[in-house]
Amino acid sequence: MSREVVLGIDFGSSTTSAGALIDDRVELLHEQGDRVIPSVVYIPDRGAPEVGRRAASRALTDPTRVVRSVKRLLGVPVGSELVEQWAAAHPIAIDRRGERVSLKLPSGELAPEQVAAQILGRVRELAEKRFGATIKRVVMTTSAAAPVGYRAALVRAAKIAHLEIVELIAEPVAGALALDLHRQDENRRILIADFGGGTFDVSAVVQERMRFTPVAVAGDHWLGGDDLDVALAEAMSGLIARKSGYDMHRDLVRWNELLYRCELAKRQLSSVREVPFAMAEAYLHEGQRRDLRFLIDEGWAEGVWGKLLARARTVIETGLANAGWTPASVDVVGLIGGSSLIPAFRRMLTELFDRTKLTIPHDAETAVAIGATLLTARHQGSTAAVRTVGPVASVASGS
Repeated sequence: MSREVVLGIDFGSSTTSAGALIDDRVELLHEQGDRVIPSVVYIPDRGAPEVGRRAASRALTDPTRVVRSVKRLLGVPVGSELVEQWAAAHPIAIDRRGERVSLKLPSGELAPEQVAAQILGRVRELAEKRFGATIKRVVMTTSAAAPVGYRAALVRAAKIAHLEIVELIAEPVAGALALDLHRQDENRRILIADFGGGTFDVSAVVQERMRFTPVAVAGDHWLGGDDLDVALAEAMSGLIARKSGYDMHRDLVRWNELLYRCELAKRQLSSVREVPFAMAEAYLHEGQRRDLRFLIDEGWAEGVWGKLLARARTVIETGLANAGWTPASVDVVGLIGGSSLIPAFRRMLTELFDRTKLTIPHDAETAVAIGATLLTARHQGSTAAVRTVGPVASVASGS
């Protein structure tokens, strides 16, 4: 591995994606044929941690050793409400002593940065194998609504994974590049709505010919696809409780299987109107295990998600207010993130904006990674560079 490749990484709450510029063309990483890697780590008592799909499958048998959504804990102070929200949603105990939280696993305690480093390390390994090159430097993206300490925590995680972050860019700006808006020599107002797995961010961006400048942001650090999954699982759990008195939360293994199947159903509902749901021996009724069979239709799911989508609308309205814009003054509304594929979300946007202003990339789930990959050109001499992209974050080396 004599040559070096700079990697663009979108480290997400639920999935991570990455790519490199090869011959001035974006090439995304694959794991088992999929361009997104679950941001999940399995920590065994002995042996090496597992990352990605294998780790996610462990949640169905050994959930107390599986860490999900660790991004939501990066840089979060011990006393934050976000810590309590994370603890309530995961079967992992948290040690709140000291300034930073740590995760109490059967094998010992780990800082969130150490868990995140396992994911970044796995990405580095996949990239070196795929591209036959050394990976030392990366361009990474950051949520517009990230907590104050998030960027420093991300830098620490990258260092543990033997990676140097040479540039940090806001996820919505990376999304604007993936939407090819930089190829259009315009002066206009762009609103980027990034509905990912763990956060919902909105950025107001002014495009002046080939320069993009964020002028306002708004976001909800606890609103994403993961929360849509939980909402579906809670609704089904409520139906079971009313029918049989059985609490699905009592069995961590079956609760995690319910979450897993709800995520699959959510993804299917992006393209079909109804999804048959089946889970064998899901609950106890009159002393016997019963199967759960249910037809999830779009209308029922949208009712379950109503409050979450209302929160997304509030974030959009806040972002507009922060920029001093009105819906009519926006020229383009760019949608990125896997959760932006949900039809109810897009319909909500058409209530605010003219339908013709909405634009969504072919693969919304990897749009941010594509944007980050395009920016790696500035660090490896490629002619594919986007030469002027607004202010970007500088990376302090130690903090």
